Amino acid sequence: MSGLGRLVGAVIVLAVVAGGGWWLTSGGLAASPTATVDPDGEPTGRQTATVERKTLTVTDDFGATLGFAGDYDVIGGLSGVLTRTVPVGTVVKAGDWLYETNGHDRTSLMYGPRPAWRALQAGVSNGADVLQLEQNLKRLGYTRKGFKVDRHWDARTTVAVKRWQRDAGLPVDGTVDLGEVVFLPEAVRVTEIGAALGSMAGQGAPVMSGTSSRRVISFDIGTDDRELFAAGAAVQVELPDATVVAGTVESIGRIAQTSTDQQGNTTTTVPVVITLDDPSAAADLDQAAVKVTAVRSSREDVLTVPVNALLALREGGYAVEVVDDSGSSPTPSGAPAASVPTASSPAASTATGTSPTHLVRVEPGLFDDGTVEITATDLQPGDVVVVPS
Repeated sequence: MSGLGRLVGAVIVLAVVAGGGWWLTSGGLAASPTATVDPDGEPTGRQTATVERKTLTVTDDFGATLGFAGDYDVIGGLSGVLTRTVPVGTVVKAGDWLYETNGHDRTSLMYGPRPAWRALQAGVSNGADVLQLEQNLKRLGYTRKGFKVDRHWDARTTVAVKRWQRDAGLPVDGTVDLGEVVFLPEAVRVTEIGAALGSMAGQGAPVMSGTSSRRVISFDIGTDDRELFAAGAAVQVELPDATVVAGTVESIGRIAQTSTDQQGNTTTTVPVVITLDDPSAAADLDQAAVKVTAVRSSREDVLTVPVNALLALREGGYAVEVVDDSGSSPTPSGAPAASVPTASSPAASTATGTSPTHLVRVEPGLFDDGTVEITATDLQPGDVVVVPS
């Protein structure tokens, strides 16, 4: 984005010579003279700044929420009295148990996108549930060398199931009853127990709910800001304690949502999900308000000056007032004839006290936080420019 497009609210000044001194105008209103005086009324000089070469970056901030990805319900599949559950806050991984009925029947978690819908045992027809079970048995180390993971149940599958049942404290019968395993896509962080101990954990009722254990930052952005959040883009995240950590854009929604406020204003947004490069940096925060900073534009190794150093020229464009000897530019000692400066204005070249100045035409570029990128053939780092105050 060009510097001129970002100079909203910045003071772009027009230098005029009048009444024996340099004055600033903005929006047609006269501002204070640049010269300052001490208690005796003597001039103390103008403010100056040094031309610098640096990287200039424009960023935008977005309010967001740090939490955990996903929402999952663990549906009861084992009938009987609920006698035990894992505590709220527990992260249950593949092979770990979730809840118990009748004092001995346990339901364990295994990973997979499709829910269990039947008992699994020798002679069962081929299916995706068999494939999911075998993938988990192999991941957990219950299969032997040469085991083929597929959709078919064979004798080796039965052996692997019995090894798992023995470790899990289940009846070692080689059969996975419906409800004995819950398939979910990933590990579950339990956030709520939906059934009371002693109640009947009937099939189809939620026993507990949870999220994934993956920390994510989520928020909505306007469709005009989509270019800032391409998948894989780097961002910075400010945590509630003001610590700034690195993050990466995981995804950005493709389906926009439109809402209308009470004044009839319509807003169209898409959701963004960001992950922390170091999840441990978030400690135990959940549903915490954070700030996400994304880079809108960046320029490396460019000349910069304070934006208030820009002077609007009569013939159009902008210039800066350069101090000839790289010293500070003192208050003018004389009162040259009134004129609007041009890039070659004699008034602009008039000696001001002991430090004469001249105007150098510049092309403004990227603007950020009171600093503007400039392009000019007659400027270099270290040059001193006048900054009207």
